[in-house]
Amino acid sequence: MAGDLELYIEQIKRALKENKDLFVGTIRALAAAIDEKDPYTRGHSDRVTDYAIILARKMGLDEKAIETIRISALLHDIGKIGVDDKVLKKPGFLTPEEFEVMKQHTVKGANIMKSIEQMREMIPGMKYHHEQWDGNGYPDRLKGETIPLIARIISVADTFDAMTTNRPYQKAMNLEFTLQKIKDNARIKYDPQVVEALMQAVDSGDITLPISPGRALAI
Repeated sequence: MAGDLELYIEQIKRALKENKDLFVGTIRALAAAIDEKDPYTRGHSDRVTDYAIILARKMGLDEKAIETIRISALLHDIGKIGVDDKVLKKPGFLTPEEFEVMKQHTVKGANIMKSIEQMREMIPGMKYHHEQWDGNGYPDRLKGETIPLIARIISVADTFDAMTTNRPYQKAMNLEFTLQKIKDNARIKYDPQVVEALMQAVDSGDITLPISPGRALAI
């Protein structure tokens, strides 16, 4: 995978010089390669991206900011390429030691992309999407609005998808339960404004849970 990653990075650099459609296509291919490392997360990056864009629009962000979020969300888990498969694919809860290894994917992802100058605005979403509003997240224990907005949005989108899809450590949760858990953690784990945007998006029907392989029915 390391050799493939180097190839993708070179393709991204080349695509940036040529045209936007080629650039986005290359990013999507890389995101798909990340998801394919783990059958439980197949399609995860695309879903997180879709949710993040909807949340950003609900919050009134402009199209330039939304495009930045699109790319960052697609690549938010790119650092998992550097995580051992024994940890990444473990069918159950991680030990404290394994969790420390998993946590490194945020920094690894930022380091992978820092060589591409045009990706600098996207890196905070990759690096900080596991930070928490109360300062108990990782990797830097950022708190509140010191966490970049792009990361706060991806955090909620990422959590929503993780809770509503099957994972090795848990079955998919229904929509009502998922929303309540996220709402309960506003101002603890999540930016309350982003949580409110999620509630509005579900109420308006902009976010739904489609029936697809590997997903539980929402109720």
